[in-house]
Amino acid sequence: MSGMTMMKEQPPFVRWEFVECGLNAEATKTAGRPIPAVKPFAFIMQHGSKDVVERDAEEWLAQIREKSLQGQYNPEWVERFQRQYEAFCKGQELPAEGTPVRTWPAPNREQVIRLLALGIQTVEQLSAIPDAGLSNIGLDGRHLRDLARNFIEAGHNSAGLAKKVADLEELTRQQAETIARLEAALPKKKAS
Repeated sequence: MSGMTMMKEQPPFVRWEFVECGLNAEATKTAGRPIPAVKPFAFIMQHGSKDVVERDAEEWLAQIREKSLQGQYNPEWVERFQRQYEAFCKGQELPAEGTPVRTWPAPNREQVIRLLALGIQTVEQLSAIPDAGLSNIGLDGRHLRDLARNFIEAGHNSAGLAKKVADLEELTRQQAETIARLEAALPKKKAS
C-alpha cells in the first residue's frame, strides 16, 4: 500500500469514566453529609489528535445519534459507542476492534506505551493516522505508521516482514535526505 493510498476514515477513540459533578442532593440530605453526584462521561479523542473532549456520556450519545439520522455521523460508530457505553455501565468494557498494539510484536515496549497514551489502541488506527498527526507520535511516527500499513497489507501474519519493509523504507528516506544535503553542499562546477 503506497503512502498515496487513501485510508478509510477512523472513528474517534472514546474512553468512558464516572466523574463527580456537583452534589447528589437526595443522598446528601439522607446521609447528613455531602455526597457527590457521579455521572458517566465520554472522553473523546479524534483520530490522530492529542486533544480530548469531555462530554456527558448520555448527552453525547444522543447528539451523535441525532447527527447519524441527519447523515452527518457514521451510524455504525453510533451503534459501537452505544454497545461500549452499555458494557461500561455493566462493568464489562468491550475491547477495541482490530489488532491491539499492546499484543502486536513489531513495536518495542516504549513505542506501545506512547501509542496507548495517545489513544491509539489498534494497528488499524495507527495505519490511518494522517501525515499531520504523525508528529504527535514522535520522531518515529512515520516509521510506525508505515509499519502498521505494511503489517495490514501483509495479512496480519507477517509482522517480521512488515517491520523489515518499513525499516528499509525509513533507511531509504534517510539516505535520500543525506544525498540531497551532500549534493547541496558540493561546489558548483563552472561551465567551460
